[in-house]
Amino acid sequence: MEKYDAPKVLPKLVYLLKRSLEDWVETGLCCSCSTDFNKAQLPMFMSIGTNGISSSKLAANMNVTKQAASKVIKELEELNLVSSEKCSTDGRSMLISLTDSGIQLYNHIKNQTEELEKEYKKIVGTKNYETAIDVMQKLINYHEEHSKVALN
Repeated sequence: MEKYDAPKVLPKLVYLLKRSLEDWVETGLCCSCSTDFNKAQLPMFMSIGTNGISSSKLAANMNVTKQAASKVIKELEELNLVSSEKCSTDGRSMLISLTDSGIQLYNHIKNQTEELEKEYKKIVGTKNYETAIDVMQKLINYHEEHSKVALN
């Protein structure tokens, strides 16, 4: 029988990393930029990017419903971080863009994230870091594919 190494239990490791990153986001990013911006908005906000994105593509990229994306977009509009207008190519979709304030916050978060990535690379090495990112993306893809199969 294979020995079970308790310190390397996957759910525990994922939980601890997630909690550590949430603490970092709370203290290093959101609170220092905008008191009303919260960590739940962060992934969608950063996925908008500086070139903008359609609301339907944003929802698909984040693997959430259009209604869930719309709720966060409205919150970000209320904070004057994004604006939306009807998409010229698809009247049913909205084009979401960062405002000037949104661009400032986006750049702040991007810079802070790049600094954290540099620290991670110092700790584990660039190749290991890039491998870890690739592995996490493959695990996410696996779960997304399996959740689609389960729904059908």
